[in-house]
Amino acid sequence: MFDHVQEALDAFKNGQPIILVDDEDRENEGDIVFPAVFATQEKINFCATFARGLVCIAMHQTIANQIGILPVSTNHADPFHTAFYDSIDAIPALGITTGISAKERAITARQVVNPNVAASDFIKPGHLFPVVAKEGGLLVRKGHTEAAVDLCLLTELAPAAIICEIMDEAGDMLRRNGLLDFAKKHQLKMISIEQLIDYRKSFALGLKLTQESVDQTIPTKVDDVTIDLISQAQLPTEFGLFKSAVFQNRFTKESHVVLSMDSEISNRPIVRFHSECLTGDVFGSVRCDCKAQLKNALEQIAKNKHGYLVYLRGHEGRGIGIGQKIAAYALQDKGENTYDANRSLGLPEDDRNYQDAIAILRFLKINHFDFITNNPDKIAAVNQAGFEFEQIIVPPFVTEQNKKYLQDKASIANHKITF
Repeated sequence: MFDHVQEALDAFKNGQPIILVDDEDRENEGDIVFPAVFATQEKINFCATFARGLVCIAMHQTIANQIGILPVSTNHADPFHTAFYDSIDAIPALGITTGISAKERAITARQVVNPNVAASDFIKPGHLFPVVAKEGGLLVRKGHTEAAVDLCLLTELAPAAIICEIMDEAGDMLRRNGLLDFAKKHQLKMISIEQLIDYRKSFALGLKLTQESVDQTIPTKVDDVTIDLISQAQLPTEFGLFKSAVFQNRFTKESHVVLSMDSEISNRPIVRFHSECLTGDVFGSVRCDCKAQLKNALEQIAKNKHGYLVYLRGHEGRGIGIGQKIAAYALQDKGENTYDANRSLGLPEDDRNYQDAIAILRFLKINHFDFITNNPDKIAAVNQAGFEFEQIIVPPFVTEQNKKYLQDKASIANHKITF
């Protein structure tokens, strides 16, 4: 049914549209995808005329930051939690009138990947709809957004691509057989997202934004554009004297705290990304093992006398927020597991990303470290970012109340936990 991945990559690299199909148990949809750098009036019109879906531009977070767009407000009801950002048109000086024509949407798309792009080049709202890929790409989220950006990175093109869902003449979504007919009719290569994931795992596990593709899209280094150091001071703790520093994402305004110790810099540093957990870290809840993991990490860093704990705000309840987290607890009390509870609320199983943590490590010039985690998503994120690291497995902190939760993390989310 599907073409070979390399054939699709060759077509994509040459600017040809391809079709990407996701899992039958997910959206079960196909999207037209082509690189933004090759956007033309004809290709945008093809999307509008034959695909008939919403014309979006999938992009790497770095580009979103560079052009100054922010996430749109959400009620978290989208089960796939697509990361829509401010819609855009290029400014009139670039040849834009209303922004809706195929020609003008192509101009806007190409401007997104212009090497000299600036936030002032765009009007908000507009007629092109940005969606931003999660850090880690398809190894973290199996969506068309991540697949489109991974395609760009695999082909060393500027990391932004046009995507558009494919519908039939009646306005219903085309499924597998219909998509196959569509591909044959229009002579397009068609691959599945699962194929692309397998390809990445085999040949490009450490896929990352290269300097070559950065140079195509933005005039400043990736590492310097997302995070600012806001404040720092010494912080005496029960584990020893740490340095504390607050970093803020200059676009989302989310602040994160880093506790560090560097009295023995000859020792290889230990790093831990710790997602905030008010119920566990502060209130001592034993429904999870977060507080025990936090304590363990600080103890290991103190013993090593060199390390960094990155405490990530905005990660409460795996990114759904404290209110929804408590609602998920109520469903778990009725027998649902931690992941099913999120889905029952119409929320993603895990909505965290580690972009800010990666930026903080780069700000601190930490390139080689021992990494405390059992979480495969965190491993994928640091792997893709190009760091050299050794994994330190977190021992299980099992209680009667959290045993099932830990078992579900191991069996469903593939956390490396041995009981």
